[in-house]
Amino acid sequence: MTELLAGITVFELGTSIAAPYATMILAQMGAEVIKVENPQGGDASRSWGPPTEDGVSTTFETFNRDKKSITVDLSNPSEVDHLRQLIVDQADICLQNLRPGVVEKLGLGADTLREQNPSLVYCNIGAYGTEGPMSQLPGYDPLMQAFTGICHVTGPAQGEPCRVGVPVVDIGTGMWSVIGILASLMQRQQTGEGGVVDVALYETAMAWMTGAMGGVAKTGKVPGRFGTRGPGGLAPNRGYEAADGTIMITAGTNYHFGKLCRALGHEEWVEDERFKTAMSRHKNEVEMSGLIGAVVATQSRAYWMDKLNEVNVPNAPIQNPVEAFEHAQAKVSGILQPAEDGAGVQVALPIKFNRKRLPYRHRAPELGQHNEVVGLKQDKNQP
Repeated sequence: MTELLAGITVFELGTSIAAPYATMILAQMGAEVIKVENPQGGDASRSWGPPTEDGVSTTFETFNRDKKSITVDLSNPSEVDHLRQLIVDQADICLQNLRPGVVEKLGLGADTLREQNPSLVYCNIGAYGTEGPMSQLPGYDPLMQAFTGICHVTGPAQGEPCRVGVPVVDIGTGMWSVIGILASLMQRQQTGEGGVVDVALYETAMAWMTGAMGGVAKTGKVPGRFGTRGPGGLAPNRGYEAADGTIMITAGTNYHFGKLCRALGHEEWVEDERFKTAMSRHKNEVEMSGLIGAVVATQSRAYWMDKLNEVNVPNAPIQNPVEAFEHAQAKVSGILQPAEDGAGVQVALPIKFNRKRLPYRHRAPELGQHNEVVGLKQDKNQP
């Protein structure tokens, strides 16, 4: 099961995070991924973030493991011609996230390549999509968080809008790309024909807002920010300040609420008319949370975790990334995965097949490391 996509060859004309994340998934599933990079510096993410001990940026290392790298000067017609022929001859999948219109001008677009290789699955990752007044604009994850309202609903209730602290739009778009590609490969098995998959950062961001947009469609009201408090009427469902940090507590049923009240030493709250039903708890959430918070503040997070876990009340501490990395759950679960070539540890794909994780074989490639392996002919006479 470590070679789920054995025999599948992918060409990635991608940069940043969304496209590389998509092809990283395919690579770890066993596909051969050939990353096409600019010979002058390569993928922009090679210079993002702090470098590893090998001098490679942590961002590039994270999202480009298990791939090959070739360099192509897209301003050189002979190199582009050779790349085009490589894709036509070798590729099962081609994925690109270059600026709108670039691949078409170079003769590397879906129509051109699929005319010569009808079995090719071609995936476009765009910013705002293929239609509409913004379709030709560039875009990045934080712009999409801002534009679709994600920033507006994120942050403290009385504070400013906040960007989500991880690139959820980029990563989500990469995942949608893989979903579309795998569906197209299944269709190809039946028909012999490939197809074109189109995804966009904007549309992924809108999909993250599905619940909020449903509320807008129904009421026309602007959703607010809730800080650690969850939307949707569930209460209690928020972070409470313990003596040494914040603990999230979610008691979404009458059963869990009763268990919580007893663990806090206030069984009388169960029969209090203000808190007796889910609806009344939501209506009186501020008053109820004040009472809960006053009790939680008297003890440590660990104390309350033990008490609540004993009675199966859902809870979790708000941890920083180092705490999350070093926690026993991360280590025992295998979600932190060492490379087989000794390159260090990365977060594994969050999926198992037959109860086994897919391997992390090789560190991210050096720029142009596999030019000769792939058979790339570069023009030595270019000006």
